Amino acid sequence: MTVHPDLSERTCYHKYEVEPGLFTPGKFAELDPKICLDEIGVASDLSGVRALDIGAWDGPFTFELERRGAQVTAMDIQDPDVTVFNAVKKIKNSSATYVRSSVYDAVRESLGIFDLVLFAGVYYHLKNPVLALQRIRRLLADQGILFIEGSSTTDYLAARLRQELNLPRSKIDALANVVDRLPVSYFDIEQELGGWSNWWYPTTGCLEAVLLDSGFRNVSCELKPSAFNNYLYRRLMGRAEADPGNPQPDEQTREHEVLTEEYTSTNLSAARRLIARLPPGLKQETKRVRRTIRKTRRTYRQIPVELP
Repeated sequence: MTVHPDLSERTCYHKYEVEPGLFTPGKFAELDPKICLDEIGVASDLSGVRALDIGAWDGPFTFELERRGAQVTAMDIQDPDVTVFNAVKKIKNSSATYVRSSVYDAVRESLGIFDLVLFAGVYYHLKNPVLALQRIRRLLADQGILFIEGSSTTDYLAARLRQELNLPRSKIDALANVVDRLPVSYFDIEQELGGWSNWWYPTTGCLEAVLLDSGFRNVSCELKPSAFNNYLYRRLMGRAEADPGNPQPDEQTREHEVLTEEYTSTNLSAARRLIARLPPGLKQETKRVRRTIRKTRRTYRQIPVELP
């Protein structure tokens, strides 16, 4: 592949075609932006669409969104002169706008409102992905579309479980299917799945649940091999619609109920109602739990409470 002559003295992260037969000097991720956006479900005609590319870096998706007709704002924490974003922008005579910012600091008061947000290859680099998705919801117009792509923990956890449980390799797909439906994630503090800047790896069930809680509806995510790069594990990709009924999910001030009266045994009755819904096969376990609840109630009543 021939590097574009205007970039011959540069290095960068992403390798992609800038002009026919001429590429950026990417050293790690080689991709075709058109194939990537097609795979994730972005329409080929974005005429009149105001789009935000979060995590733009070297700009492969920014300029592809623009080629499809969108008015594009690119956002990243990187300096666009240190990456090749500005250099490619000049080559393409692009009108895309670049905003150097963290997604946590992205607000509609300064950026405006968008019809489409692309959030590809970013969420797993974040320690606060829920906050990031809440911020994104506020940037989207009602019924605007979020396209999301990133790492998953499903295949990794399935492989670990198979190994720990000493199961045959033939069980790996069944394990992965079970794991992927669970709304769980893996916080990779030991860097088992990626480098030091990779933190949060959800399952499909987890990512969908977080999106629903973050102001989105009609959420659809899928785990599959990715055109974004030749990764070891399958990746998550999907779309979600900004829910008009939840335009400001980040304004929730508390994440736990605040008592308006003394804590009484009526709170424990809810637990008993929940236990009553358990399958018949858990009847004995249910009785044991009920006895524990009654014992707990007696214990609470005997504990003296001293206020400071």
